[in-house]
Amino acid sequence: MENDYDYWSRFVETYDEDNLFIIGQKTHEEVMRWLSEQLGEDGRILDLGCGTGTYTRLAAEKAGEVVAADMSREMLDAIRARLADLENVTVRQEDCYRTSFDDSSFDVVILGNVVHVVHDPVAVLRESRRVLKDGGRVLVIDFTAHGLPKDDKKAMMRRYFSRWGPIPEWSFAATVEG
Repeated sequence: MENDYDYWSRFVETYDEDNLFIIGQKTHEEVMRWLSEQLGEDGRILDLGCGTGTYTRLAAEKAGEVVAADMSREMLDAIRARLADLENVTVRQEDCYRTSFDDSSFDVVILGNVVHVVHDPVAVLRESRRVLKDGGRVLVIDFTAHGLPKDDKKAMMRRYFSRWGPIPEWSFAATVEG
């Protein structure tokens, strides 16, 4: 069975363009505005499951230090190239289920489009809480069709399938939305 990070690694070259096509420019702009409002002058941020770094750059503008972590070597190569100009970003290969970070290491953990696509979302949320300082925040961004009107849901799913094919059986979204 293909695992979650191998699945997404296949799309590294077109991931940003595909994601924007699926969710739309307006939604992307609203999410970026929301995330910007959530991030203050946070000391240390973990972007767990950072993918190509869509949220990492915004976090780096607000934080003293950002750790961008993903399991996919291909995604990490992309983020290293994309964010080479940022001195306050460290890129690390990490498993979102069991990171190597100490307890209470971060002020904020960003989970951008992670929770709905992993095998065990509860384990990822627990790990995020473990590495979070007391009083810290976990910011979850997940694009799903949940709550959309039926026609909008169908249109979003058609766009998804046209770019990435069927939702993997192991995907949490497949069990919730399917």
